[in-house]
Amino acid sequence: MAGLFFALGGYVGHTGWPQMLNGAIWAPLMFLFLFRMMRGERPLTSAMWAGVFQGCAWLSGHHEIPIYTSFAALLLCLWAALRNGTNRGRLIRGTLLFCAFSAGVGALQILPAYEYGRLATRFGAPGGFQWNQYVPYAVHAAYSLDPVGVVGLVLPAVRSDLIVFVGVLALALGLVGAAANWSSEVVRTSAVMSICGLLYALGGSNVIQGAMYAVVPQLNRARHPQSAIILLDAGLAVLLAFGVDALPVTALRFRLMKALLIFGAAAFTLLAVMSMAEVQKADPALGMAPLTAVLLAGVLWAVSRGLPWTTALSCIVVLLVMELGATLRYYITDKGEHSRTVFLEQMNSNEDIAGFLKQQPGPFRIQAEEKDLPLNWAGMLGLETYTGYLGGVTNNILRLDLSDPKRQQLMGVRYRIAKQPPAFPVVEVFHGASGLRVFRDDAAFPRAWVVHESSVIPPSAEKLPLGSTDNVRLRFVVLTASAEPALRPCAGIEDVRYLRRTPAESLLQVTTPCDGILVIAETWFPGWRAAVDGRSTPVQQVDGALQGVFVPGGTHTVDVKYRPLSVLAGACCTSIFILAALVCQFLSRRCGRQASA
Repeated sequence: MAGLFFALGGYVGHTGWPQMLNGAIWAPLMFLFLFRMMRGERPLTSAMWAGVFQGCAWLSGHHEIPIYTSFAALLLCLWAALRNGTNRGRLIRGTLLFCAFSAGVGALQILPAYEYGRLATRFGAPGGFQWNQYVPYAVHAAYSLDPVGVVGLVLPAVRSDLIVFVGVLALALGLVGAAANWSSEVVRTSAVMSICGLLYALGGSNVIQGAMYAVVPQLNRARHPQSAIILLDAGLAVLLAFGVDALPVTALRFRLMKALLIFGAAAFTLLAVMSMAEVQKADPALGMAPLTAVLLAGVLWAVSRGLPWTTALSCIVVLLVMELGATLRYYITDKGEHSRTVFLEQMNSNEDIAGFLKQQPGPFRIQAEEKDLPLNWAGMLGLETYTGYLGGVTNNILRLDLSDPKRQQLMGVRYRIAKQPPAFPVVEVFHGASGLRVFRDDAAFPRAWVVHESSVIPPSAEKLPLGSTDNVRLRFVVLTASAEPALRPCAGIEDVRYLRRTPAESLLQVTTPCDGILVIAETWFPGWRAAVDGRSTPVQQVDGALQGVFVPGGTHTVDVKYRPLSVLAGACCTSIFILAALVCQFLSRRCGRQASA
Protein backbone atom coordinates (compact mmCIF):
# COMPACT_ATOMS: atom_id res chain seq x y z
CA MET A 1 0.00 0.00 0.00
CA ALA A 2 2.92 2.33 0.74
CA GLY A 3 4.32 1.53 -2.69
CA LEU A 4 1.01 2.30 -4.38
CA PHE A 5 0.84 5.63 -2.59
CA PHE A 6 4.40 6.62 -3.56
CA ALA A 7 3.84 5.63 -7.20
CA LEU A 8 0.38 7.16 -7.70
CA GLY A 9 0.33 10.16 -5.39
CA GLY A 10 2.40 13.21 -4.58
CA TYR A 11 5.41 14.08 -6.69
CA VAL A 12 5.88 10.80 -8.56
CA GLY A 13 2.20 10.39 -9.35
CA HIS A 14 1.76 13.89 -10.77
CA THR A 15 5.04 14.88 -12.42
CA GLY A 16 5.06 14.97 -16.21
CA TRP A 17 8.84 15.37 -16.64
CA PRO A 18 10.52 11.97 -17.25
CA GLN A 19 13.97 13.17 -16.18
CA MET A 20 12.51 14.32 -12.86
CA LEU A 21 10.74 11.01 -12.30
CA ASN A 22 13.93 9.10 -13.12
CA GLY A 23 15.63 10.79 -10.18
CA ALA A 24 12.67 10.50 -7.80
CA ILE A 25 11.84 6.80 -8.09
CA TRP A 26 15.14 5.77 -6.47
CA ALA A 27 14.35 7.56 -3.19
CA PRO A 28 12.62 4.61 -1.43
CA LEU A 29 15.52 2.23 -2.11
CA MET A 30 18.09 4.80 -1.04
CA PHE A 31 16.29 5.59 2.22
CA LEU A 32 15.62 1.88 2.87
CA PHE A 33 19.34 1.08 2.98
CA LEU A 34 20.16 4.37 4.72
CA PHE A 35 17.77 3.47 7.56
CA ARG A 36 19.42 0.05 7.77
CA MET A 37 22.83 1.68 8.05
CA MET A 38 21.63 4.05 10.76
CA ARG A 39 20.27 1.24 12.94
CA GLY A 40 23.41 -0.90 12.50
CA GLU A 41 22.10 -3.60 10.17
CA ARG A 42 25.19 -4.57 8.09
CA PRO A 43 26.08 -0.87 8.23
CA LEU A 44 28.84 -0.66 5.64
CA THR A 45 27.05 -2.83 3.10
CA SER A 46 23.83 -0.90 3.65
CA ALA A 47 25.66 2.44 3.27
CA MET A 48 27.23 1.18 0.06
CA TRP A 49 23.87 0.22 -1.49
CA ALA A 50 22.27 3.45 -0.32
CA GLY A 51 25.05 5.25 -2.22
CA VAL A 52 24.56 3.04 -5.29
CA PHE A 53 20.86 3.88 -5.50
CA GLN A 54 21.50 7.57 -4.86
CA GLY A 55 24.07 7.42 -7.68
CA CYS A 56 21.38 5.94 -9.91
CA ALA A 57 19.25 8.99 -9.09
CA TRP A 58 22.13 11.22 -10.24
CA LEU A 59 22.16 9.29 -13.53
CA SER A 60 18.58 10.39 -14.16
CA GLY A 61 19.41 13.41 -16.31
CA HIS A 62 18.32 16.15 -13.92
CA HIS A 63 19.95 17.36 -10.74
CA GLU A 64 17.01 18.76 -8.75
CA ILE A 65 15.55 15.74 -6.97
CA PRO A 66 18.99 14.12 -6.37
CA ILE A 67 20.10 17.35 -4.68
CA TYR A 68 17.14 17.24 -2.30
CA THR A 69 17.49 13.53 -1.50
CA SER A 70 21.29 13.81 -1.11
CA PHE A 71 21.08 16.67 1.38
CA ALA A 72 18.25 14.91 3.21
CA ALA A 73 20.39 11.78 3.52
CA LEU A 74 23.38 13.76 4.80
CA LEU A 75 21.27 15.63 7.36
CA LEU A 76 19.73 12.36 8.59
CA CYS A 77 23.21 10.86 9.00
CA LEU A 78 24.40 13.97 10.85
CA TRP A 79 21.37 13.86 13.13
CA ALA A 80 21.97 10.17 13.88
CA ALA A 81 25.68 10.76 14.57
CA LEU A 82 24.95 13.61 16.98
CA ARG A 83 22.36 11.56 18.88
CA ASN A 84 24.31 8.32 19.00
CA GLY A 85 27.70 8.90 20.57
CA THR A 86 28.59 5.22 21.00
CA ASN A 87 28.24 4.44 17.30
CA ARG A 88 29.34 7.81 15.96
CA GLY A 89 32.45 6.43 14.27
CA ARG A 90 30.46 3.75 12.47
CA LEU A 91 27.92 6.30 11.27
CA ILE A 92 30.65 8.62 10.00
CA ARG A 93 32.33 5.78 8.09
CA GLY A 94 28.98 4.76 6.64
CA THR A 95 28.23 8.34 5.58
CA LEU A 96 31.58 8.66 3.82
CA LEU A 97 31.00 5.35 2.04
CA PHE A 98 27.53 6.52 1.02
CA CYS A 99 28.97 9.74 -0.45
CA ALA A 100 31.71 7.87 -2.30
CA PHE A 101 29.37 5.40 -4.00
CA SER A 102 26.79 8.09 -4.71
CA ALA A 103 29.36 10.21 -6.56
CA GLY A 104 31.06 7.20 -8.15
CA VAL A 105 27.93 5.58 -9.57
CA GLY A 106 26.57 8.95 -10.72
CA ALA A 107 29.85 9.97 -12.40
CA LEU A 108 28.58 9.12 -15.89
CA GLN A 109 26.10 11.97 -15.53
CA ILE A 110 27.91 14.25 -13.08
CA LEU A 111 31.20 14.71 -14.99
CA PRO A 112 29.68 15.55 -18.42
CA ALA A 113 27.11 17.81 -16.73
CA TYR A 114 29.88 19.69 -14.96
CA GLU A 115 31.80 20.08 -18.22
CA TYR A 116 28.72 21.31 -20.06
CA GLY A 117 27.61 23.61 -17.25
CA ARG A 118 30.89 25.54 -17.23
CA LEU A 119 30.56 26.27 -20.96
CA ALA A 120 26.83 27.01 -21.19
CA THR A 121 24.17 29.49 -20.16
CA ARG A 122 21.37 28.05 -18.05
CA PHE A 123 17.92 29.48 -18.66
CA GLY A 124 15.25 29.86 -15.98
CA ALA A 125 15.90 33.50 -15.11
CA PRO A 126 15.90 36.71 -17.18
CA GLY A 127 19.05 36.66 -19.32
CA GLY A 128 20.06 33.25 -18.00
CA PHE A 129 22.95 32.60 -15.65
CA GLN A 130 26.36 30.96 -15.72
CA TRP A 131 27.73 27.99 -13.82
CA ASN A 132 29.43 30.10 -11.15
CA GLN A 133 26.36 32.28 -10.52
CA TYR A 134 23.66 31.68 -7.92
CA VAL A 135 20.22 30.93 -9.23
CA PRO A 136 18.35 34.17 -8.37
CA TYR A 137 16.27 33.78 -5.23
CA ALA A 138 13.32 35.33 -7.05
CA VAL A 139 13.22 32.13 -9.10
CA HIS A 140 13.06 30.05 -5.90
CA ALA A 141 10.28 32.24 -4.54
CA ALA A 142 8.28 31.89 -7.76
CA TYR A 143 8.39 28.09 -7.58
CA SER A 144 7.57 27.76 -3.89
CA LEU A 145 4.52 26.25 -2.25
CA ASP A 146 1.98 28.86 -1.18
CA PRO A 147 1.25 28.39 2.56
CA VAL A 148 -2.45 28.19 1.70
CA GLY A 149 -1.44 25.53 -0.81
CA VAL A 150 -0.77 23.15 2.08
CA VAL A 151 -4.50 22.48 1.79
CA GLY A 152 -3.55 20.92 -1.54
CA LEU A 153 -2.26 17.92 0.40
CA VAL A 154 -5.86 16.71 0.60
CA LEU A 155 -7.74 19.01 -1.82
CA PRO A 156 -5.95 18.78 -5.19
CA ALA A 157 -4.92 21.93 -7.08
CA VAL A 158 -6.02 24.33 -4.34
CA ARG A 159 -3.38 27.09 -4.53
CA SER A 160 -0.73 24.46 -5.36
CA ASP A 161 0.48 22.11 -8.07
CA LEU A 162 -0.80 18.55 -8.07
CA ILE A 163 2.62 17.26 -6.99
CA VAL A 164 1.60 18.27 -3.45
CA PHE A 165 -1.53 16.09 -3.40
CA VAL A 166 -1.23 12.98 -1.20
CA GLY A 167 -4.88 12.43 -0.30
CA VAL A 168 -6.89 12.13 2.90
CA LEU A 169 -6.39 8.39 3.26
CA ALA A 170 -2.58 8.44 3.06
CA LEU A 171 -2.31 11.45 5.36
CA ALA A 172 -4.70 9.96 7.92
CA LEU A 173 -2.96 6.59 7.99
CA GLY A 174 0.40 8.32 8.16
CA LEU A 175 -0.66 10.28 11.24
CA VAL A 176 -1.93 7.08 12.83
CA GLY A 177 1.36 5.34 12.07
CA ALA A 178 3.34 8.16 13.67
CA ALA A 179 1.11 8.29 16.77
CA ALA A 180 1.09 4.53 17.33
CA ASN A 181 4.79 3.90 16.73
CA TRP A 182 6.56 7.06 17.85
CA SER A 183 9.00 5.02 19.89
CA SER A 184 10.40 3.54 16.65
CA GLU A 185 13.46 5.38 15.35
CA VAL A 186 12.43 4.75 11.74
CA VAL A 187 9.03 6.33 12.39
CA ARG A 188 10.52 9.38 14.11
CA THR A 189 13.07 9.79 11.31
CA SER A 190 10.41 9.48 8.60
CA ALA A 191 8.15 11.96 10.38
CA VAL A 192 10.92 14.54 10.78
CA MET A 193 11.92 14.10 7.13
CA SER A 194 8.31 14.59 6.00
CA ILE A 195 7.88 17.75 8.05
CA CYS A 196 11.20 19.19 6.87
CA GLY A 197 10.33 18.43 3.23
CA LEU A 198 7.02 20.26 3.60
CA LEU A 199 8.63 23.25 5.33
CA TYR A 200 11.37 23.55 2.72
CA ALA A 201 8.75 23.36 -0.06
CA LEU A 202 7.28 26.63 1.29
CA GLY A 203 10.39 28.31 -0.13
CA GLY A 204 9.91 32.05 -0.36
CA SER A 205 7.42 31.98 2.53
CA ASN A 206 9.91 30.26 4.83
CA VAL A 207 12.90 32.29 6.02
CA ILE A 208 14.75 29.08 6.95
CA GLN A 209 14.73 27.99 3.30
CA GLY A 210 16.17 31.37 2.33
CA ALA A 211 18.98 30.96 4.86
CA MET A 212 19.76 27.48 3.54
CA TYR A 213 19.74 28.84 -0.02
CA ALA A 214 22.40 31.36 0.97
CA VAL A 215 24.59 29.07 3.07
CA VAL A 216 24.43 25.46 1.83
CA PRO A 217 26.71 24.91 -1.20
CA GLN A 218 24.98 24.07 -4.48
CA LEU A 219 21.52 23.93 -2.90
CA ASN A 220 20.53 26.98 -4.93
CA ARG A 221 20.82 24.83 -8.09
CA ALA A 222 17.56 23.12 -7.15
CA ARG A 223 15.41 26.05 -8.17
CA HIS A 224 11.99 24.51 -7.41
CA PRO A 225 11.63 24.40 -3.60
CA GLN A 226 8.17 22.93 -4.08
CA SER A 227 9.79 19.78 -5.48
CA ALA A 228 11.22 19.05 -2.01
CA ILE A 229 7.76 17.62 -1.38
CA ILE A 230 9.33 14.33 -2.55
CA LEU A 231 10.81 14.07 0.96
CA LEU A 232 7.33 14.27 2.48
CA ASP A 233 6.15 11.54 0.10
CA ALA A 234 9.03 9.19 0.97
CA GLY A 235 8.54 9.69 4.69
CA LEU A 236 4.76 9.51 4.52
CA ALA A 237 4.91 6.21 2.63
CA VAL A 238 6.77 4.70 5.60
CA LEU A 239 4.35 6.18 8.12
CA LEU A 240 1.38 4.96 6.06
CA ALA A 241 2.67 1.38 6.23
CA PHE A 242 3.03 1.61 10.01
CA GLY A 243 -0.43 3.15 10.17
CA VAL A 244 -2.01 0.23 8.33
CA ASP A 245 -0.40 -2.17 10.78
CA ALA A 246 -1.71 -0.10 13.69
CA LEU A 247 -5.38 0.00 12.55
CA PRO A 248 -6.40 -3.21 14.36
CA VAL A 249 -5.75 -1.37 17.65
CA THR A 250 -9.27 -0.52 18.84
CA ALA A 251 -8.61 2.86 20.47
CA LEU A 252 -6.78 4.28 17.47
CA ARG A 253 -9.40 2.95 15.06
CA PHE A 254 -12.26 4.69 16.84
CA ARG A 255 -10.35 7.96 17.15
CA LEU A 256 -9.57 7.88 13.44
CA MET A 257 -13.24 7.17 12.61
CA LYS A 258 -14.35 10.27 14.54
CA ALA A 259 -11.71 12.49 12.94
CA LEU A 260 -12.60 11.27 9.44
CA LEU A 261 -16.32 11.87 9.95
CA ILE A 262 -15.72 15.38 11.30
CA PHE A 263 -13.42 16.21 8.39
CA GLY A 264 -15.83 14.73 5.84
CA ALA A 265 -18.79 16.68 7.13
CA ALA A 266 -16.85 19.94 7.32
CA ALA A 267 -15.31 19.54 3.88
CA PHE A 268 -18.63 18.61 2.23
CA THR A 269 -20.29 21.64 3.80
CA LEU A 270 -17.49 23.97 2.73
CA LEU A 271 -17.47 22.71 -0.87
CA ALA A 272 -21.25 22.96 -1.09
CA VAL A 273 -21.23 26.57 0.15
CA MET A 274 -18.39 27.55 -2.18
CA SER A 275 -20.11 25.89 -5.12
CA MET A 276 -23.41 27.66 -4.47
CA ALA A 277 -21.58 30.97 -4.08
CA GLU A 278 -19.69 30.20 -7.33
CA VAL A 279 -16.41 30.80 -5.53
CA GLN A 280 -15.20 27.36 -6.51
CA LYS A 281 -17.05 25.29 -9.09
CA ALA A 282 -17.74 21.72 -8.09
CA ASP A 283 -14.86 19.45 -9.09
CA PRO A 284 -14.93 15.66 -8.78
CA ALA A 285 -11.34 15.61 -7.56
CA LEU A 286 -12.15 18.05 -4.75
CA GLY A 287 -15.23 16.11 -3.74
CA MET A 288 -13.28 12.85 -3.46
CA ALA A 289 -11.48 14.06 -0.32
CA PRO A 290 -14.52 14.17 2.03
CA LEU A 291 -16.04 11.16 0.27
CA THR A 292 -12.89 9.11 0.88
CA ALA A 293 -12.88 10.20 4.52
CA VAL A 294 -16.46 9.06 5.04
CA LEU A 295 -15.94 5.76 3.20
CA LEU A 296 -12.76 5.00 5.15
CA ALA A 297 -14.64 5.67 8.38
CA GLY A 298 -17.31 3.25 7.13
CA VAL A 299 -14.72 0.53 6.50
CA LEU A 300 -13.29 0.98 10.00
CA TRP A 301 -16.79 0.83 11.48
CA ALA A 302 -17.41 -2.39 9.55
CA VAL A 303 -14.23 -3.87 11.04
CA SER A 304 -15.59 -3.20 14.51
CA ARG A 305 -18.76 -5.07 13.45
CA GLY A 306 -16.88 -8.19 12.37
CA LEU A 307 -15.60 -7.43 8.84
CA PRO A 308 -12.52 -9.64 8.26
CA TRP A 309 -9.29 -7.66 8.38
CA THR A 310 -8.08 -8.93 4.98
CA THR A 311 -11.32 -7.73 3.38
CA ALA A 312 -10.96 -4.36 5.10
CA LEU A 313 -7.41 -4.02 3.76
CA SER A 314 -8.67 -4.72 0.24
CA CYS A 315 -11.28 -2.00 0.65
CA ILE A 316 -8.66 0.47 1.88
CA VAL A 317 -6.45 -0.26 -1.12
CA VAL A 318 -9.40 0.38 -3.44
CA LEU A 319 -10.13 3.67 -1.67
CA LEU A 320 -6.48 4.72 -1.98
CA VAL A 321 -6.46 4.08 -5.73
CA MET A 322 -9.84 5.80 -6.17
CA GLU A 323 -8.77 8.95 -4.36
CA LEU A 324 -5.41 9.28 -6.09
CA GLY A 325 -6.99 8.41 -9.45
CA ALA A 326 -9.46 11.27 -9.18
CA THR A 327 -6.76 13.66 -10.41
CA LEU A 328 -6.18 11.81 -13.69
CA ARG A 329 -8.62 14.05 -15.51
CA TYR A 330 -6.14 16.89 -15.08
CA TYR A 331 -3.67 14.96 -17.25
CA ILE A 332 -5.69 12.72 -19.57
CA THR A 333 -7.29 14.98 -22.17
CA ASP A 334 -10.32 14.23 -24.32
CA LYS A 335 -9.81 15.03 -27.99
CA GLY A 336 -12.88 17.22 -27.83
CA GLU A 337 -11.18 19.62 -25.38
CA HIS A 338 -9.60 21.77 -28.07
CA SER A 339 -8.15 24.26 -25.60
CA ARG A 340 -5.99 21.44 -24.18
CA THR A 341 -5.04 19.76 -27.46
CA VAL A 342 -3.48 22.68 -29.32
CA PHE A 343 -0.07 21.04 -29.63
CA LEU A 344 -1.55 17.72 -30.77
CA GLU A 345 -3.69 19.43 -33.39
CA GLN A 346 -0.70 21.41 -34.65
CA MET A 347 1.28 18.19 -34.95
CA ASN A 348 -1.48 16.37 -36.83
CA SER A 349 -2.49 19.26 -39.08
CA ASN A 350 1.02 19.75 -40.48
CA GLU A 351 1.93 16.21 -41.47
CA ASP A 352 1.95 17.26 -45.12
CA ILE A 353 4.66 19.85 -44.42
CA ALA A 354 6.75 17.26 -42.59
CA GLY A 355 6.35 14.84 -45.49
CA PHE A 356 7.51 17.48 -47.99
CA LEU A 357 10.57 18.42 -45.93
CA LYS A 358 11.61 14.79 -45.48
CA GLN A 359 11.77 14.40 -49.27
CA GLN A 360 14.22 17.28 -49.71
CA PRO A 361 17.94 16.58 -50.05
CA GLY A 362 19.87 17.31 -46.89
CA PRO A 363 21.18 17.81 -44.42
CA PHE A 364 19.56 21.14 -43.55
CA ARG A 365 17.86 22.91 -40.70
CA ILE A 366 14.40 24.44 -40.54
CA GLN A 367 13.02 27.42 -38.63
CA ALA A 368 9.48 28.04 -37.41
CA GLU A 369 7.93 30.45 -34.94
CA GLU A 370 6.54 29.05 -31.69
CA LYS A 371 3.16 30.65 -32.37
CA ASP A 372 2.88 28.55 -35.52
CA LEU A 373 4.40 25.25 -34.42
CA PRO A 374 5.45 23.77 -31.05
CA LEU A 375 9.17 24.06 -30.43
CA ASN A 376 9.55 20.28 -30.37
CA TRP A 377 7.59 19.69 -33.58
CA ALA A 378 10.65 19.14 -35.77
CA GLY A 379 12.42 16.87 -33.30
CA MET A 380 9.35 14.66 -32.91
CA LEU A 381 9.29 14.12 -36.67
CA GLY A 382 13.01 13.57 -37.15
CA LEU A 383 13.75 16.99 -38.67
CA GLU A 384 16.59 19.25 -37.58
CA THR A 385 15.60 22.68 -36.33
CA TYR A 386 17.44 25.85 -35.43
CA THR A 387 15.54 26.43 -32.19
CA GLY A 388 14.13 24.08 -29.59
CA TYR A 389 12.92 23.68 -26.03
CA LEU A 390 16.17 23.63 -24.06
CA GLY A 391 17.35 24.15 -20.50
CA GLY A 392 20.55 25.79 -21.66
CA VAL A 393 22.74 26.57 -24.66
CA THR A 394 26.52 26.64 -25.02
CA ASN A 395 27.97 30.12 -24.71
CA ASN A 396 29.75 30.03 -28.09
CA ILE A 397 26.44 29.49 -29.92
CA LEU A 398 24.76 32.29 -27.97
CA ARG A 399 27.57 34.67 -28.93
CA LEU A 400 26.71 34.19 -32.62
CA ASP A 401 23.52 36.29 -32.17
CA LEU A 402 20.89 33.66 -32.95
CA SER A 403 18.27 36.22 -33.97
CA ASP A 404 20.34 37.45 -36.96
CA PRO A 405 19.06 35.85 -40.21
CA LYS A 406 22.64 35.87 -41.53
CA ARG A 407 23.77 33.65 -38.69
CA GLN A 408 20.79 31.38 -39.25
CA GLN A 409 21.91 31.02 -42.86
CA LEU A 410 25.43 30.23 -41.64
CA MET A 411 23.98 27.39 -39.55
CA GLY A 412 22.27 25.90 -42.60
CA VAL A 413 18.66 27.06 -42.04
CA ARG A 414 17.38 26.38 -45.55
CA TYR A 415 13.61 26.15 -44.96
CA ARG A 416 11.34 28.46 -42.98
CA ILE A 417 7.78 27.65 -41.98
CA ALA A 418 5.44 30.61 -41.54
CA LYS A 419 2.19 32.13 -42.76
CA GLN A 420 3.98 35.10 -44.32
CA PRO A 421 7.45 35.30 -45.92
CA PRO A 422 10.30 36.89 -43.94
CA ALA A 423 11.76 40.30 -44.77
CA PHE A 424 14.60 38.88 -46.89
CA PRO A 425 14.53 36.99 -50.24
CA VAL A 426 13.04 33.50 -50.08
CA VAL A 427 11.14 31.21 -52.45
CA GLU A 428 7.81 29.62 -51.53
CA VAL A 429 8.04 25.91 -52.25
CA PHE A 430 5.05 24.40 -50.42
CA HIS A 431 1.65 25.45 -49.07
CA GLY A 432 0.31 23.28 -46.25
CA ALA A 433 -3.32 22.42 -45.64
CA SER A 434 -3.17 24.21 -42.28
CA GLY A 435 -2.33 27.52 -43.96
CA LEU A 436 1.36 27.44 -43.10
CA ARG A 437 3.78 27.84 -45.98
CA VAL A 438 7.32 26.59 -46.53
CA PHE A 439 9.91 29.04 -47.85
CA ARG A 440 13.35 28.07 -49.15
CA ASP A 441 16.32 30.32 -48.42
CA ASP A 442 18.80 29.84 -51.25
CA ALA A 443 21.39 31.92 -49.38
CA ALA A 444 21.64 29.26 -46.66
CA PHE A 445 25.05 27.61 -46.29
CA PRO A 446 25.53 23.88 -46.78
CA ARG A 447 26.09 21.95 -43.58
CA ALA A 448 29.77 21.47 -44.51
CA TRP A 449 32.09 23.34 -46.88
CA VAL A 450 35.81 23.93 -47.52
CA VAL A 451 37.61 27.29 -47.29
CA HIS A 452 41.17 28.19 -48.30
CA GLU A 453 41.67 31.48 -46.46
CA SER A 454 41.77 32.26 -42.75
CA SER A 455 41.59 35.36 -40.60
CA VAL A 456 42.31 35.72 -36.88
CA ILE A 457 39.48 36.83 -34.58
CA PRO A 458 40.79 39.68 -32.38
CA PRO A 459 40.52 39.15 -28.60
CA SER A 460 38.25 42.20 -28.39
CA ALA A 461 35.63 40.30 -30.41
CA GLU A 462 35.14 37.53 -27.85
CA LYS A 463 31.58 38.58 -26.95
CA LEU A 464 30.54 38.90 -30.61
CA PRO A 465 33.16 36.95 -32.61
CA LEU A 466 31.62 37.40 -36.06
CA GLY A 467 30.67 41.03 -35.53
CA SER A 468 29.27 42.42 -38.76
CA THR A 469 31.15 39.96 -40.98
CA ASP A 470 29.13 39.33 -44.13
CA ASN A 471 28.15 35.80 -45.13
CA VAL A 472 29.77 36.26 -48.55
CA ARG A 473 33.12 36.58 -46.80
CA LEU A 474 32.43 33.65 -44.43
CA ARG A 475 31.79 31.41 -47.43
CA PHE A 476 35.44 31.71 -48.47
CA VAL A 477 37.29 32.84 -45.31
CA VAL A 478 37.33 31.04 -41.97
CA LEU A 479 37.70 33.02 -38.73
CA THR A 480 39.95 31.32 -36.18
CA ALA A 481 41.65 32.13 -32.89
CA SER A 482 45.08 31.28 -34.39
CA ALA A 483 46.83 31.96 -37.69
CA GLU A 484 47.78 28.28 -37.92
CA PRO A 485 47.55 26.44 -40.20
CA ALA A 486 48.58 28.82 -43.00
CA LEU A 487 46.28 28.61 -46.03
CA ARG A 488 46.43 29.95 -49.58
CA PRO A 489 43.64 30.44 -52.14
CA CYS A 490 43.47 28.05 -55.06
CA ALA A 491 41.19 27.26 -57.97
CA GLY A 492 39.68 23.91 -58.83
CA ILE A 493 36.77 21.59 -58.23
CA GLU A 494 35.62 21.08 -54.66
CA ASP A 495 33.12 18.56 -53.39
CA VAL A 496 31.88 17.71 -49.89
CA ARG A 497 29.56 14.72 -49.44
CA TYR A 498 28.11 13.13 -46.34
CA LEU A 499 28.61 9.35 -46.35
CA ARG A 500 27.12 8.81 -42.91
CA ARG A 501 25.65 11.16 -40.36
CA THR A 502 24.32 10.78 -36.80
CA PRO A 503 24.08 13.29 -33.92
CA ALA A 504 27.43 12.03 -32.57
CA GLU A 505 29.32 11.30 -35.81
CA SER A 506 29.76 12.62 -39.35
CA LEU A 507 31.61 10.70 -42.07
CA LEU A 508 32.37 12.88 -45.11
CA GLN A 509 34.19 12.52 -48.40
CA VAL A 510 36.06 15.75 -49.19
CA THR A 511 37.65 16.65 -52.52
CA THR A 512 39.70 19.86 -52.59
CA PRO A 513 42.40 21.09 -55.02
CA CYS A 514 44.69 22.31 -52.18
CA ASP A 515 44.95 22.47 -48.41
CA GLY A 516 41.90 23.89 -46.68
CA ILE A 517 39.72 23.78 -43.59
CA LEU A 518 36.53 21.77 -43.66
CA VAL A 519 33.90 23.84 -41.82
CA ILE A 520 31.02 21.85 -40.33
CA ALA A 521 27.97 23.79 -39.16
CA GLU A 522 27.78 21.97 -35.82
CA THR A 523 28.55 23.31 -32.35
CA TRP A 524 32.20 23.08 -31.36
CA PHE A 525 32.58 21.56 -27.93
CA PRO A 526 35.36 19.71 -26.08
CA GLY A 527 35.26 16.04 -26.95
CA TRP A 528 34.91 16.21 -30.72
CA ARG A 529 37.62 14.13 -32.42
CA ALA A 530 38.49 13.97 -36.13
CA ALA A 531 40.45 11.62 -38.36
CA VAL A 532 41.46 12.29 -41.97
CA ASP A 533 41.98 8.97 -43.79
CA GLY A 534 42.30 7.35 -40.39
CA ARG A 535 44.93 9.75 -39.04
CA SER A 536 43.92 11.77 -35.98
CA THR A 537 43.67 15.54 -36.38
CA PRO A 538 42.29 18.21 -34.01
CA VAL A 539 38.87 19.80 -34.35
CA GLN A 540 39.24 23.59 -34.14
CA GLN A 541 36.66 26.15 -33.10
CA VAL A 542 36.08 28.33 -36.17
CA ASP A 543 33.66 31.12 -37.06
CA GLY A 544 33.03 31.65 -33.37
CA ALA A 545 31.27 28.36 -32.63
CA LEU A 546 31.58 25.91 -35.53
CA GLN A 547 33.82 22.91 -36.11
CA GLY A 548 36.87 23.12 -38.37
CA VAL A 549 39.11 20.28 -39.59
CA PHE A 550 42.30 20.78 -41.62
CA VAL A 551 42.16 18.75 -44.85
CA PRO A 552 45.11 18.46 -47.30
CA GLY A 553 44.62 18.70 -51.06
CA GLY A 554 43.08 15.71 -52.82
CA THR A 555 40.22 13.37 -52.00
CA HIS A 556 39.97 12.26 -48.40
CA THR A 557 37.60 10.63 -45.94
CA VAL A 558 36.98 12.73 -42.84
CA ASP A 559 35.45 11.10 -39.77
CA VAL A 560 34.31 13.46 -36.99
CA LYS A 561 33.10 11.84 -33.77
CA TYR A 562 31.96 13.04 -30.36
CA ARG A 563 34.09 11.13 -27.87
CA PRO A 564 34.37 13.34 -24.76
CA LEU A 565 36.78 12.36 -22.02
CA SER A 566 34.20 13.43 -19.43
CA VAL A 567 31.80 10.73 -20.66
CA LEU A 568 34.50 8.07 -20.99
CA ALA A 569 35.89 8.84 -17.53
CA GLY A 570 32.39 8.94 -16.06
CA ALA A 571 31.46 5.61 -17.68
CA CYS A 572 34.61 3.97 -16.31
CA CYS A 573 33.97 5.36 -12.85
CA THR A 574 30.32 4.31 -12.84
CA SER A 575 31.19 0.80 -14.05
CA ILE A 576 33.96 0.38 -11.45
CA PHE A 577 31.73 1.42 -8.54
CA ILE A 578 28.80 -0.76 -9.64
CA LEU A 579 31.16 -3.72 -10.08
CA ALA A 580 32.72 -3.00 -6.69
CA ALA A 581 29.27 -2.99 -5.10
CA LEU A 582 28.41 -6.38 -6.63
CA VAL A 583 31.74 -7.89 -5.59
CA CYS A 584 31.38 -6.56 -2.04
CA GLN A 585 27.85 -7.94 -1.83
CA PHE A 586 29.02 -11.36 -3.04
CA LEU A 587 31.91 -11.47 -0.57
CA SER A 588 29.69 -10.25 2.26
CA ARG A 589 27.12 -12.99 1.65
CA ARG A 590 29.83 -15.62 1.28
CA CYS A 591 31.45 -14.59 4.57
CA GLY A 592 28.04 -14.58 6.22
CA ARG A 593 27.31 -18.16 5.06
CA GLN A 594 30.71 -19.36 6.27
CA ALA A 595 30.20 -17.71 9.67
CA SER A 596 26.77 -19.32 10.09
CA ALA A 597 28.21 -22.72 9.11
